[in-house]
Amino acid sequence: MTARRVCAAAGVVAAVAIALAPAATASAHDYLVESSPAAGSVQAQALPDVSLTFNDRVLDLTGDGSSALVQVTDAAGRHFETGCSSILDRTVTVPVALGGAGTYTVEWQIVSADGHTVSSSIQFRFQAPAGFAAAAGSAERPACGVGAIAASSSPAPLAGQQGPGRPGSERREAEPPGDSTAVVVGVAVGTLALAAAGVAIVLLTARRRQTVAPDDDAGDSA
Repeated sequence: MTARRVCAAAGVVAAVAIALAPAATASAHDYLVESSPAAGSVQAQALPDVSLTFNDRVLDLTGDGSSALVQVTDAAGRHFETGCSSILDRTVTVPVALGGAGTYTVEWQIVSADGHTVSSSIQFRFQAPAGFAAAAGSAERPACGVGAIAASSSPAPLAGQQGPGRPGSERREAEPPGDSTAVVVGVAVGTLALAAAGVAIVLLTARRRQTVAPDDDAGDSA
């Protein structure tokens, strides 16, 4: 194989590696980018709903939003959702009627754009305003649509999580999965590109030496 062909092949390898980078990054699971109320915030006004916005589209597998599960509970594990979740592109919303002052946990389970199930949680604190009529809450989550999880007197926690109000249920929001994926992909692409460039340089150098060598021999014989 000539140096020109090898250089061309090396260029193709580098181009393919760069082209694959966006696809690999896009396969990362959805992660939360914004919420209302915000994680760790203190709310002094009544909330009509809780909304979660993700970095990519949330899949609605049932057509009625029930494939996205969102529950809002207090420290005792009582539910304060008043209806079923709805999905609008990247945002999932659930209507709520909060109880008394205290810490509330928002837990969710969605199907991300890559088809994988993602679950996590945030917390916020509610300071009931004067004259606020606190809701009693419920021991059960609402039964919603075709994809609803059957309600029970002791609802099971979302996948991979402990139940609300139990020791260890408070968690820090996870680091966006896309960040680590991007780093791995970047390192892989950089390594392939450097390897391709190295092969091209070595072959070009060898080619140049072969071209110069006959001239040197001719000078010695003269």
